[in-house]
Amino acid sequence: MSSFHVSALQFYRRTDDVSNDMEEMDTEFQQKTSVRKKSKPDVEKLAAAADNDAVEESKTADDSATFGLSQLLFTAELRRPLFVACMLQVIQQFSGINAVSFCSAGHYDTTR
Repeated sequence: MSSFHVSALQFYRRTDDVSNDMEEMDTEFQQKTSVRKKSKPDVEKLAAAADNDAVEESKTADDSATFGLSQLLFTAELRRPLFVACMLQVIQQFSGINAVSFCSAGHYDTTR
């Protein structure tokens, strides 16, 4: 990487020692370029394997975390966030911000 990249990373990390971050980025870059060099059937096999893993994870998550409306309403930890979300929707509806945001694209187009 260039000195510009190092100095930018030092600025944003607020530290002079960014060697670990630079090594991590180089490693990720090498992994990405090695995946691009693989043939198309290899990439398709990797994608199929990732899909199978995702399906298996979702099945186990579905089995362990069935969540109903009654649990949402009667669980003390979730009542307050649910109330806040509902009240935000009510406030948006009564304030008219939904209408403003819906019509704003048309207004911007006509002002050009």
